[in-house]
Amino acid sequence: MFFFLSKVLSFLIDPFFWIIVMFFISIFHYKKYLRRSFLVIGISMILFFSNSLIFNYVNDLWSVKNVNEKEHFQIGILLGGMISLTSSEENIQFSNHNDRLLNTLDLFHSKKIDKILITGAAGSLSSDLKESQILKKYLNKVGVPDSCILVEDKSKNTYENAIYCEKILNNFPNNNSYLIITSDYHMRRSLACFKKTHLNVYPFVKKSDIKHFDLEWILIPQSNILFEWKVLFHEMIGYITYKAIGYI
Repeated sequence: MFFFLSKVLSFLIDPFFWIIVMFFISIFHYKKYLRRSFLVIGISMILFFSNSLIFNYVNDLWSVKNVNEKEHFQIGILLGGMISLTSSEENIQFSNHNDRLLNTLDLFHSKKIDKILITGAAGSLSSDLKESQILKKYLNKVGVPDSCILVEDKSKNTYENAIYCEKILNNFPNNNSYLIITSDYHMRRSLACFKKTHLNVYPFVKKSDIKHFDLEWILIPQSNILFEWKVLFHEMIGYITYKAIGYI
């Protein structure tokens, strides 16, 4: 039930959905002065939620800031959520959240992690896709040997990622520390879930060395930012919900 409700909520927090609602009301409301008001609200929401500067500022506040205290980890835990539900082992369709996979490969080949634990199934009500199994085959293709890959393919959300990973990692010495690897927007909730277990975990935080400002961020609305807000709101509400029910 919790999984189903989280998917419904994901739809309701989408800024694009509420923009459509505002414009719909502005067309069909029986009071003319209210139609104008809802039209103004809809336009204002477009300008606000398509502004890159505003989104980047809020996203930066939300992102985990602590830096890694260790140079080497035995295992890096790679959280899923980066491929399309239409993917297969022969044809992987990556999403725009595949930064976590690229960072994992970089960490492995630079010998900062010895093994990779991939965690996650489909995270969908209507799919039996095993994302971690597909990603394992991909890692094999790009030079990561089988002996360096662990797979957890039962979890369907971040809380279950932590619970099932703990069961696997209990087979390793307790004094080991593990590196959590996921996208920046997802790190706060992920880290909180794993710290609820008995695992000694650190976040992988990749900081930019260069500060860049583009006037386009202020002047030109960006349609893709509407989707980024949905993802960020999903994380914020997910974090609050997890806190309320004792997951973190």
